[in-house]
Amino acid sequence: MNWPCRSSRPGHSPGRGRIFIFLALAAAFCMLSYQLVLNHGSISRPEEQGFVVIDNVVVNGDPDPAPTILPGENEPREKELVFAAMRDSNMTWAEELSWPMNVYRADVPPGEADLTVPINKGNEAMVYLTYLIDRYASLPEIIVFLHGKRYQWHNDNERYDSSISIKNLNLDFVREAGYVNLRCTWAIGCPAELEPARYLRDRPDDQGHPTAVAYPDQFRLLFPDTPVPEVVGAPCCSQFSVSRAQVHRRPKSDYKRYRQWLVQTKLTNDVSGRILEYTWHMIFGKDPVYCPMPRESYCKTYGLCNMTDYELQNQWIWRGLVLPDGWPDETGG
Repeated sequence: MNWPCRSSRPGHSPGRGRIFIFLALAAAFCMLSYQLVLNHGSISRPEEQGFVVIDNVVVNGDPDPAPTILPGENEPREKELVFAAMRDSNMTWAEELSWPMNVYRADVPPGEADLTVPINKGNEAMVYLTYLIDRYASLPEIIVFLHGKRYQWHNDNERYDSSISIKNLNLDFVREAGYVNLRCTWAIGCPAELEPARYLRDRPDDQGHPTAVAYPDQFRLLFPDTPVPEVVGAPCCSQFSVSRAQVHRRPKSDYKRYRQWLVQTKLTNDVSGRILEYTWHMIFGKDPVYCPMPRESYCKTYGLCNMTDYELQNQWIWRGLVLPDGWPDETGG
């Protein structure tokens, strides 16, 4: 702080006593003003108070609010859904499920929705991390993280229906495994999606794959004490279930650090979100390549055991990044 409390050395003059009195008063004023600033923090820069500034917007970089949804009076809830939704997302479909749910409206400014995020970055990742931070001390036994839309091209069932995935999810398997991706098919993400170590060594000019180019350096920021893996593979697309016990294997400070990285990164939302898409499984204790065999995964995750080869091949079919108009209908669904 640059307070104007400098003074020149007094010379030998008849008013020397008065000068000493003036200096003493000035010093006392400086000390009093400094103490008031310490007490009130009114002129500190945002960065000094645990905040960050992005595009002239001050964002709380280290919030610790009360839980957004309180657990039961005696015991925490068994399960909760966490949805990364938007202002206009129609979530009435989820109300039919027998799960307590948390609907985060990511594009709504803080204070204008029951649940939102400090800043809308990284797609669903900001929602997931905000929930984990805010609810760390009051987590349910099992959490399922999903996108807000019911029918999505990557939902791993014949109707591409999130409600089917939720209803069929084997909670005992989530308790046992700690982390369970809601996709079992290897299409997109498995057995290998990224080669971080090679990209770190060779630095290829791969403009068509910005996530692959950015991943190695960002991995080192997220996991500074972990070697960059040779290969990363996991089913896409950032929808998964995790147990409270698995979340608590990391301190709350880790999740705060991941979110702070997301707040501060200059990467686009798609790239930063996709980096975490292929990092969640490692955050929750799995190896860099975590691709369970589809037949086993369908059985353990959804109870779809003894599937024929035909059923296995047709459980999920690629229809493009957008489902047909009007899906589902009598002919298409």
